[in-house]
Amino acid sequence: EYRDDVEEIANSAVKELQIEEKLAGVSLDWNDKALSFSQFKSRGNIILSGSATLELMEQLEEAQMVLGSMMASRYVTPFKEEVQEWIAKLSTVSEILEQW
Repeated sequence: EYRDDVEEIANSAVKELQIEEKLAGVSLDWNDKALSFSQFKSRGNIILSGSATLELMEQLEEAQMVLGSMMASRYVTPFKEEVQEWIAKLSTVSEILEQW
């Protein structure tokens, strides 16, 4: 009689664990990212390196898609605040890179 309830709880736990692991991966990836700069004339390293920045932008877009899919999940509730914080942080990074 409790089989359905147990299955639902177990399924929810698995889905929440997947979100927790993905969120930890995003955090690990983005806590120590660095920008690469290139020489500009004789002024020093003041412009963003093209290829490294392009790769960073691709990683940024991928992370934003992962976070967006997490927010769409009904199992995000225990992690919603942290996911929203990462979405805001990465959106800020994206805006700054686009303006640079």
